[in-house]
Amino acid sequence: MISVCCAQIFFSDISRSSKFFWTDTENDDEQEEKCFEPIFYFEHYKYGKIPSYHFNIGDSVALIDQEQLDEYLSKQNKTDEKPPLRLFYQSFGIILSIYPLLSIKFTYWPLSLTNSNYLNRQKLFRLEHLLLIKPFLNLSDNIDKDQLKNYAQDQIRNVENNLTDDNEYNHATLNNSQRQAIKNALENRLTLIQGPPGTGKTETSAWIIHLWLKKFFQEGQPILICAETHQAVDNLTRRLLQYRQYRLIRYGEPRTVAPDLHKYTLPTQIELLRREKQQSNSNTTTTTNKSLYGPPKPKEIREIISKCQILCMTCSGVGILEPDFKFPFILIDEASQITEPNILIPLVRITDQIVLVGDQKQLPPIIKMAEAKPLLERSFFQRLLENLNINSIMLDTQYRMHPSLIDFPSKVFYDGSLKTGIKPEQRPIPQEIKFINKQIPLMFVDVDQSYETIHGSNIYNRQEVELICQTIQTLLPRRQPNLSPIDIGVITPYTRQVKEIVEKLSTIQVPKGVEIRTVDGFQGREKNIILISLVRSNDENEIGFLINEQRMNVLLTRAKCAMIVF
Repeated sequence: MISVCCAQIFFSDISRSSKFFWTDTENDDEQEEKCFEPIFYFEHYKYGKIPSYHFNIGDSVALIDQEQLDEYLSKQNKTDEKPPLRLFYQSFGIILSIYPLLSIKFTYWPLSLTNSNYLNRQKLFRLEHLLLIKPFLNLSDNIDKDQLKNYAQDQIRNVENNLTDDNEYNHATLNNSQRQAIKNALENRLTLIQGPPGTGKTETSAWIIHLWLKKFFQEGQPILICAETHQAVDNLTRRLLQYRQYRLIRYGEPRTVAPDLHKYTLPTQIELLRREKQQSNSNTTTTTNKSLYGPPKPKEIREIISKCQILCMTCSGVGILEPDFKFPFILIDEASQITEPNILIPLVRITDQIVLVGDQKQLPPIIKMAEAKPLLERSFFQRLLENLNINSIMLDTQYRMHPSLIDFPSKVFYDGSLKTGIKPEQRPIPQEIKFINKQIPLMFVDVDQSYETIHGSNIYNRQEVELICQTIQTLLPRRQPNLSPIDIGVITPYTRQVKEIVEKLSTIQVPKGVEIRTVDGFQGREKNIILISLVRSNDENEIGFLINEQRMNVLLTRAKCAMIVF
């Protein structure tokens, strides 16, 4: 008797070497992070039932490469200490459902399991409880609200005098809300910072980290900086390096890190460490590629990290670190876009202060599976704000958009609380576009008799594609000194519409450089001129994705100087 159990699991991150298990549901080469459909995990038990206590719904799990683990163990002496399983983690996930798939009697394996082609395509993986974060998952469901509020309000130091005497800080171009956010972050154990579009949350985060280092840093205790995507980690890393050349590690495989930051990656730093040691070793006369470029050893990783001031990496990547790595200060950027299991991975490493930066009014975590949405769509950041009413600091002054363009988003999405920190002359209106009101760089184009086309799950609008491409073609050939292809962005809710616009532009004489993305792909980005293709046009008045206020907020807050809506 063989019983087979099927578990439906959501994995928020996966190494590319194992991605044959997943179906990539969004064909977007520009997107740094992918969301994958679930895999099925089968557990075989001969002559018995599956024990119900092995895995339960809601358990956090790690996927382990069993073949790599077996190969490693086969090379070790029996007396050697067993390696920590975290070295073989492929991904982290949460179990959504468990149900019996098959229970039959047979005396031989079915053809599908003995077929050589089938076996050649399989790779053995092992599922382990991720015990490290299980206590936090229990905490998030059965949390003592008063205790957490007390933790959030726990002031561990008073920095008023410390900041008053800091000339560098006093002369910084920071507004009042940014200064209050920085002060809270330096004083309190837990600080939530809400950063609406264009309000300088990256600048504020960089100042917090800079002051942590300047006033409280101790050698051997680096500050941990995390975000959901590699792109977000790279952006914050660059901003930090604008202040000074910190001893910084950008943890991650070089192919996932921006080229200009490769010199800060772990492989590069380990190579430098090995060269340094070889040069200092008088017995070493030659340098071999194997000795310089071999796989990093745990001892080397620990040495590199202990010497750095700042460790920058994705949230899921933190799970690879040894469990005894703790951090006195942790800042997590784009916290409102991170699933709860992912954000808890770095949070269990904290010993002193936590700062979460995000905006619950913008896009939540991207969850492709319908079954996973009730569990994962609402971020930990949002739950702290809404369920526990923990006070947050909202950055209230925007520096991105023309003042007339921010009025609507401020009133609709932020109850009119957003102010503007720039003047109209700082966002000059492009003369190539003839706006009805020259003081308001906003235009709506009625694409008359234009209807959407639906093929399965693909939705697009060819007439909008034509008009958008004509508009781009009209703007760019004039080659005005203040307007180039990189100043223009096209945003649409639908991936198929992106494809149609890209293909159409490739057939006409238009300089390369215009950025065309979905709404989700444009969060955190900005352009001087934004063209918006809404796509939807039907007799039923269905608007699809646009009914989501968070998506609409992102859609309407990317333009710096002008916006045209089709």
